[in-house]
Amino acid sequence: MPSAPPPVRPDAPTGIAYSTFALLSSFAVFAFTIIVPTMLRDGDTGWHLVAGAWIVAHGAVPTTDPFSFSVVGRPWVAHEWLSEVAMYASYRAGGWSGVIVLVGVAMAALFALVAAELRRWMSARASIIALLLLATGLLPSLVARPHMLVLPILAGWTIALLRAREHDRAPPLPMAAAMLIWANAHGSYVFGLALVGVFALEALLAAKPSDRRTVIQRWGLFGISATIAAAVTPWGVHGLTFPFYLNDLKALGQINEWQPSDFRTFSGFETILLASLAFLLARPIRIPPIRLLLVLGMLHMTLQHTRHEIILVTVGILVLAKPLGRAWRYRDTSFSKPLPHGSERLIVAFLVSALAISLTAYRVAVPVVRTETRGIPVRALAHLPPALRHQRVFNEYGFGGSLILAGIRPYIDGRTDMYGDAFTLDYFAIARGDADRWHAANAKWHFGWTILPPRSPLVRLLDHDPAWRRIYADDTAVIHQAVPTHRANR
Repeated sequence: MPSAPPPVRPDAPTGIAYSTFALLSSFAVFAFTIIVPTMLRDGDTGWHLVAGAWIVAHGAVPTTDPFSFSVVGRPWVAHEWLSEVAMYASYRAGGWSGVIVLVGVAMAALFALVAAELRRWMSARASIIALLLLATGLLPSLVARPHMLVLPILAGWTIALLRAREHDRAPPLPMAAAMLIWANAHGSYVFGLALVGVFALEALLAAKPSDRRTVIQRWGLFGISATIAAAVTPWGVHGLTFPFYLNDLKALGQINEWQPSDFRTFSGFETILLASLAFLLARPIRIPPIRLLLVLGMLHMTLQHTRHEIILVTVGILVLAKPLGRAWRYRDTSFSKPLPHGSERLIVAFLVSALAISLTAYRVAVPVVRTETRGIPVRALAHLPPALRHQRVFNEYGFGGSLILAGIRPYIDGRTDMYGDAFTLDYFAIARGDADRWHAANAKWHFGWTILPPRSPLVRLLDHDPAWRRIYADDTAVIHQAVPTHRANR
């Protein structure tokens, strides 16, 4: 006799099965990601790829800077080395198409996890709305960088903690090993450790006085195990403090992704906030106090730095799924005619797998050409005279990764943590047109050329300086070359 289907909770939404919904959701986002590639527009992708190549070539993680000329040899650990190796391996396997497929797989895994969890509490229609809000929040950050690759870990970690609280127990101890991957792939693992503390506190407050010692022991053991696993990185225990050091850098205020949220123009983030307020105010929704504080804390982080929006939308949707689902519960008739037991998942899994493989083959067979963007001066570098490639350059901050990928040592790039506040703030002052600082830097480094955006104040300064001549310009970059006679006189 066929086995009976698992019992359904009285409050569980009816309709399409969790696994089927998750498969369809993951395929949809995978298809969008690899067919409409948007993640190659960030210049920092370049230095991440070169870092991965360096690690593979040397069989080690760099501990000093091997790429710039301005701080070469300065202590620097590639703390995202695991993601960088994965990015380089995908690039070697399929070029830029391979990198896109890698990000697509990560996005598919993320949406599969989130979709399955949403369907435990929400109707299919409500889950689709939530997934669309998630996609809206992720879209501005959809670039080929390590933070996208660890989002499935963030979602899986959050779901595991929520399930542990649902069953009134600590997370299974082997789950702490996930930190071995997370801590070596991206610095957001520190937020994962913080989540353990949040849910441990909730468990402690909810426990009977006689059970609190057990709660402390079990959650404490898991938290200590996860912290130990997170310290198994090239930096060791010092890596645990790195995200706090990075967050305190004053120079981050000059970088777009580290700036506060801007509501002067309508954005996807504002859409998410307004939609969330509408749902929360339309019907009575009860959110446990600790989880409410967690959501408010993530909102505060996002308002401070826009880069934290992906954490807010990913974790926030998972934390709010249960209270929203209960408040908006209704009988869902969408997709409510399932196939015979067992065959639905098999057929859907086969079709989704076949389509995903076909799309991957298409993406690899039709190579992606990395196009010009604000941070990627493709045409300018193509017109760069070969003699200048080995001379010192003063470059735009966002161009640094592209220069490294082209084999050119930059003055500065996206590794602000390595360059430090003093150097980076001095750079931004020069980029804003501080003539005295520019002349001091030029006297020290004897730049042979510059590559800057057309609207840079420094471009106007160099256009009127007889020691420099413009040799190339387009709508992305302007290249100036030092006049040889003036260089000889310096």
